Amino acid sequence: MNAKRIRVLHVDDNDDARALLSLFLRRERDLEEVGARDRADDLERDVLECAPDVLVIDLVMHGRDPVEAIRGVRAAFPALRIVVLSGSSDPALLERARFAGASQVALKSIDLYETLDAIRGRERRPQRIDREA
Repeated sequence: MNAKRIRVLHVDDNDDARALLSLFLRRERDLEEVGARDRADDLERDVLECAPDVLVIDLVMHGRDPVEAIRGVRAAFPALRIVVLSGSSDPALLERARFAGASQVALKSIDLYETLDAIRGRERRPQRIDREA
């Protein structure tokens, strides 16, 4: 039985960050990249065209303010999961994103597998390490 794959659209103006996330998404059996964009300018249209389950978006980009884009997408697509993946750890910016409608916030500096867990809608729990005496 094939489980439904989680459809992901990601938006980041950093070419390397987009390429790396694309690479990881292709390697995951339960995730499917349906689009990658370098700007948030026409984000509502992009979401409509790509029909993602999850939008992954950076908070610092040229063009349309990503926080305003999140607000617009949240209003147009209330059921869409929006994961902020940002290199910025500015608490005020992250709080603006949450207030605009981000479902979850992850920092680019974290383990990429934590990002994949955020896309899946689960938070990674600390793993127990058993040590031999």
